[in-house]
Amino acid sequence: MDIGSRIRRKREALSITQQELAQALHISPQYISTVENNKKIPSLALISELAKQLGASIDFLVSGEEGIIKDTIPAIKADKGLSLKAKKALIALVKELRD
Repeated sequence: MDIGSRIRRKREALSITQQELAQALHISPQYISTVENNKKIPSLALISELAKQLGASIDFLVSGEEGIIKDTIPAIKADKGLSLKAKKALIALVKELRD
């Protein structure tokens, strides 16, 4: 499935017309149709706005997959709100739970 199909599917699931979505985004319904038919790829800024209006993530609209962190350890290491001591403890806990 491609981006246009995912946008259409989300829009239809919400019972929103192309006209209504276009009005919310300040673009033409024809442009929505063009995007849904994969004749144009929307800009990243428009994809972001589409995601908000459709209650979807940008990841889902672009790839069809929700933005799920594949591995917990990189997420722990990247968390700037955790102290080094907390990171080490959490990583040790995750490794213990996996064993």
